[in-house]
Amino acid sequence: MSKGTGLIRRLSRGAHNRLRRRPSTTQTNRIRDQSAGPVLVRRRSDSTGQSDLAGDMSDLDLGRTSEDGNEDLVTEYPPPPPPPDTSNNLGGLASRKTSAATIEGGVAPTISSVLEQGTWLTKVTKKKRKVLKFRLDPLAAKVCWNPSNPSKQFYIDDVRDIRVGAEAKSSRQDIQIPHDQERCWITIVYDAYERSKGSSIKTMHLIAPNDYIVKLWTDALNVVSRERIEIMNALSANPDKSERSMRMAWKQATSRKNPDAEPKIDFEDAKWICRKLEINCSLNNVRAHFNHADHDLVGELNYSQYQYFVNLFKIRKDVQSLYYGIKRSDEPELSQEAFLDFLRKEQRIDVEKDRASWESKFELYCRSASGKATDRQAPPTMNLQAFQTFLSSGSNGATASIKSDPTLDRPLNEYFISSSHNTYLMGRQVAGLSSVEGYISALVKGCRCIEIDCWDGKNGLPIVNHGRTLTTEVMFEDCIAVISRYAFASSVYPLIISLEVHCNPDQQLHMVNIMKLYFGDTLLTTPLVENASVLPSPEELKNKILIKVKAASQQYGTQEFADSASARRQRSFSSPFSRAADNSIPPSPLQNAVNGDGLASRPSNTWPVLRGSSSAQSTAPSTSSSSEDSDSTPASVESKKKNSSNSSKKTSNIVPALGALGVYACGIKYSDFSAQEAKTYNHIYSFAENTFDRISRDPEVKSQLEKHNSRYLMRVYPAAIRIDSSNFNPLQSWKRGVQMAALNWQTYDIHLQMNEAMFAAGTDRTGYVLKPEEMRYNKQSQTSGSLLDGLRFLKRGKHLVQFSVDIVSAQRLPRPRNHNPELGMNPYVEFEVYAAEDNKSRGYAKVDGGIDIQPSGMGPSVKRRTRLIEGNGFDPNFGDCFRVSLETKYPSLVFVRCTVWNSPDGRNASSNSTLLATFTAKLTSLQQGYRHLPLFNSYGERYRDAKLFVRIKKDSPIALSSAELDSKDEPLPTVSDPRAESSRQGSRSWSRKIFQRASSERRRRPQWPEWQGPLSRTSSTER
Repeated sequence: MSKGTGLIRRLSRGAHNRLRRRPSTTQTNRIRDQSAGPVLVRRRSDSTGQSDLAGDMSDLDLGRTSEDGNEDLVTEYPPPPPPPDTSNNLGGLASRKTSAATIEGGVAPTISSVLEQGTWLTKVTKKKRKVLKFRLDPLAAKVCWNPSNPSKQFYIDDVRDIRVGAEAKSSRQDIQIPHDQERCWITIVYDAYERSKGSSIKTMHLIAPNDYIVKLWTDALNVVSRERIEIMNALSANPDKSERSMRMAWKQATSRKNPDAEPKIDFEDAKWICRKLEINCSLNNVRAHFNHADHDLVGELNYSQYQYFVNLFKIRKDVQSLYYGIKRSDEPELSQEAFLDFLRKEQRIDVEKDRASWESKFELYCRSASGKATDRQAPPTMNLQAFQTFLSSGSNGATASIKSDPTLDRPLNEYFISSSHNTYLMGRQVAGLSSVEGYISALVKGCRCIEIDCWDGKNGLPIVNHGRTLTTEVMFEDCIAVISRYAFASSVYPLIISLEVHCNPDQQLHMVNIMKLYFGDTLLTTPLVENASVLPSPEELKNKILIKVKAASQQYGTQEFADSASARRQRSFSSPFSRAADNSIPPSPLQNAVNGDGLASRPSNTWPVLRGSSSAQSTAPSTSSSSEDSDSTPASVESKKKNSSNSSKKTSNIVPALGALGVYACGIKYSDFSAQEAKTYNHIYSFAENTFDRISRDPEVKSQLEKHNSRYLMRVYPAAIRIDSSNFNPLQSWKRGVQMAALNWQTYDIHLQMNEAMFAAGTDRTGYVLKPEEMRYNKQSQTSGSLLDGLRFLKRGKHLVQFSVDIVSAQRLPRPRNHNPELGMNPYVEFEVYAAEDNKSRGYAKVDGGIDIQPSGMGPSVKRRTRLIEGNGFDPNFGDCFRVSLETKYPSLVFVRCTVWNSPDGRNASSNSTLLATFTAKLTSLQQGYRHLPLFNSYGERYRDAKLFVRIKKDSPIALSSAELDSKDEPLPTVSDPRAESSRQGSRSWSRKIFQRASSERRRRPQWPEWQGPLSRTSSTER
């Protein structure tokens, strides 16, 4: 009875918490108005170079010289500060600045008071124009155009991009604004938070009265943005940056008081400053630091005491303990040899490989952290501040940094490729917004395969949207223009554009012309090498754009193209299997010639694969244009056999000029892995996840699929039922060798987090990850007649993978949205391990340490958590160690994830906890030793200062079993007879296995992940 009562009570409490009224937008904005600066690294999309995932740049990495002065970081409470200076400076009387000046007091350019009073701007949309007065609030760092409506504003911290003039040409043309207004045009892209929808990207188009007003606004927004970033550096190890930040915060705090009074702050001001600087510790801790700074016990701090107060928060007891543990007791500071020994033994760095570089870094950190002129002849030593700065710098990143000259010289098919599905969508699949911002975001983050769904538009101009749905549309030309600008912003390696074409022939030709116009020489239109038999490498395809498109249709006739047939045959590529096997088998049908005028010539009717290339029919009613136009297999082999007589009559409806652009990624419809077209080296198969899952269940077909993917390309995309833009588990595709696991980048769920982790470290950040050796083509012999000699596979034996992660502490955790600043935070960390085993593989892993909790439900995983720290979100020390031992066939596909949660009551880790931050990494990418893990919010944006301090240890995987497949166990066709394993027999075998299953097994649906939404326990307000 008591057990039932307890269950009802828990259900009632859960229902109450879910039905609670969400905090109002007004309350949210009121809290935002009190912030000093951004807590997120908001990468402006107009910047180029590597993404923010590279790891932190330390203050030293930004060009500080060894002569820069510094004060030692306090390791215990320092002596009381000297009496205040009575001169008219920051420690004495100072005149109050007007809000029209910058917070710095004139050091930076001033902000015109005209903008604070408001200027009239024309807000433009496709439907209407409206003249509104826009006002700038520099202290709250926001722009509003209706003060009485909280939704009619945006915060400068949330601005992603500002485009003026010609930079916003595509937006201006889309709204049909004449060219003469270009100089007065402003486009602002920003993140907006709404109670019902969560965070979303919005774009605002404005027309100013003249270019002078344009300059006023753009300059002011940039100035405020820079100052907001600077003011968050109060706890920086760089003394100059820290001093500037403290000065700015002091100005803000004292400007709230009587301008005629001596500038001092009391305890309420100290709390206000801590909130603004995201120092989210308990009030008791703030009070203790305040009392230590208030040495004369008057209840107020002057400027020097205020500096002392802020510096107290720089103390890192965890780093302090580590420092004194590795420092030799007979030395006052850390010597070079002791430091290098720490790198060898603890950080597992091969120091001797680049000893000169490490010695140089040691000297740089030592001299930069010295507060006095040092003797250049004396050997440098590292104090605590320098050691702490090193630990949090890019020199000690959690993942390997990218090499300056990576070499990706294996064939394209031997890499996993960072891929996106329906890239143009900003939200849901059925009624979402289509925007070029999706392409900008994906390309800046390093995506190397993007998707465009093309449909017939008005006036003969193709459009992009999710066809047959309620999604909005964007011009195809606008998408191509944006892609041409950002294609190589984060990686110089090839960009693949996957085209889903639903346009008529005329608009297809227009698409070809648009791509050639904008892409120019970067668009690959002809093969790099004649008569090649393998795909080129990413290295050979640097700065090239590849088009993935279906093979051209046969319905246009053949006689008029006979003149170019010979040239096509010379240029066409053929698979080494079919070419060596039988000369009667034609060369690859997938490469069309390009004639002299630059347009692709139409294909000859001699290529049987083109006659068989057709738009695959969806197996179920669907709103997904991708599923309707995929290259997937039909719903069952039985239906395939029934429709086989009609399949040759269908066409792909792709005109030759467009089909010719599929040089190295020509989409064909799947029929059988032993079919002739499946041996052409430049083809690509596309499968919806449910089709891929169905194929993978059959052992025989699964084996053929894996062999196929060792040599040829494949793409898997989300099923049509994922209208909420959720994602499938990419591990299930990667372990089968699929190169392109195309995910919905609109949703930052665990699956997308894994995808980002896959491509987040070292050379992987190019968007290309070399597959494990057992998944790659291994050419053993070119002369033997057995295919087994040309393509050898090792039977995947299990490996024992062992590692440990000590979660030492966290730093500067962000407050939850709408969290009362007066209430303390109660954080804890959940630790998860994911592997690529099947869902049935339970008990494959063992984890010691922490507190056991239920797994997330996403395939094989283990989940444990740390203890809960009450009242401290600033620097909680957890001290939990997780020791992991797991058996897996895929040691390179093991991922770990840490999620930081806040308990509302400070006692229990429950479903009511609020997600604060997350970090996901591929185990092989993590570096050993003491590292700071960057943390991300529920939208994948990195926090500026929030980090987890961990200690990582890894052992090399141990092979538990390894055996090469014997040809008797798995017969393969010989090269001399490519039809030895008939597709008919394979199909019959497959269908027999399907229809001979028990009725319960036939009724079983594909197992969808239980994961819902961006994160497992995130409310809709966090999405």
